[in-house]
Amino acid sequence: MAEELQTYLLEHFQWLHRHPELALKEYETTNYVKNVLKQTEGVELLNLGLDTGVLAKIEGKEPGGVVAIRADIDALPILEESGLSYSSENDGCMHACGHDFHTTALLGVAKLLGGEREHIKGTVILLFQPAEEAEHGGEKVVNTGMFEKYKIEKIFGLHTKQNMPVGTIAIAPGPFSAAVDRFLYTVKGMGCHGSAPQTGLDPIPAAARLVGSLQEIVSRRISPTETAVISVTRFTSGTSWNIIPETARLEGTVRTFNPKVREQIVELMQAQAEGLEREGYQVEFTWIPGCPATNNDAELAELVRKEAMEEGFHVTLQHPEMGGEDFSCYQELVPGAFFHVGTGGKYPAHNSKFTVDPAALLGASKLMSEIVKKALKAS
Repeated sequence: MAEELQTYLLEHFQWLHRHPELALKEYETTNYVKNVLKQTEGVELLNLGLDTGVLAKIEGKEPGGVVAIRADIDALPILEESGLSYSSENDGCMHACGHDFHTTALLGVAKLLGGEREHIKGTVILLFQPAEEAEHGGEKVVNTGMFEKYKIEKIFGLHTKQNMPVGTIAIAPGPFSAAVDRFLYTVKGMGCHGSAPQTGLDPIPAAARLVGSLQEIVSRRISPTETAVISVTRFTSGTSWNIIPETARLEGTVRTFNPKVREQIVELMQAQAEGLEREGYQVEFTWIPGCPATNNDAELAELVRKEAMEEGFHVTLQHPEMGGEDFSCYQELVPGAFFHVGTGGKYPAHNSKFTVDPAALLGASKLMSEIVKKALKAS
């Protein structure tokens, strides 16, 4: 049975890896997953209400709670250089973050639980989410109303981890990944000739001071017991070597775990803009909120930990990471737990040589299946 399931998983994994698609363009992936689920015993397709992505359910023999499992299906705009025999056939697009693994593992859960529905009390919802890497896929799924429609009570998800060996998971209650926000500043002065700066109002020194002031927000205005990052990642201005430009622009990202700290940073960044305006500059500050912090429910995290140990996994403590994960959108609605599963590999996610060890698929599918069964019993 295990060998047969591993062969099944490997076939789907290699197909998915060869056919990566970008956010909201996962049409081929969507059709493939639907076709696989149509042929899977005990699985009923549902209408997600989006152009891409798949929703399905497994109805147990007896009524009970409703537990969801989520996998993301999109890929990245990267030219693959992994050297795998099943490398991407879509030039410039690659599964470099393990979403092909996540999708395959959930297909494995469907295969396992679909054949056990006589022993399941309750309903399992299978969510294959589009657009995790971009385009706010988690938010789009939430806006479909599926959580309310299907009365989902709990949700689980996993992510590959390249620097953890196969047979290992990392889980912890509380913060898992940070809230991800974007900001832009436009600082407008008055352009003039580079030889006569006194005749204009140079926006470049003002914007440069702003870069330094933003770092002081974290080091001097936020409690050292909190974690926050403000990174200016783009600074643009000017068109010629001898012209002081009219405008300078800054762009970057803010990462936080605590919602109150997140709000505090927005206020302090707005105050920085107002300070420059008192010097005569026109400053536009734009805050573009992204997904909130991923925050694991303590009881569900403990359930994952115990079940992983029973399944023979080595369990390590997950430390909060500053990367983002829109699984958090679902945790705003219901309790959830998200964890890392070790998949080996030399190169980090979002690298053109990134790989995962498909030997981890079987364990991931079996673990998620057992987690869901235990969660339904606890409902």
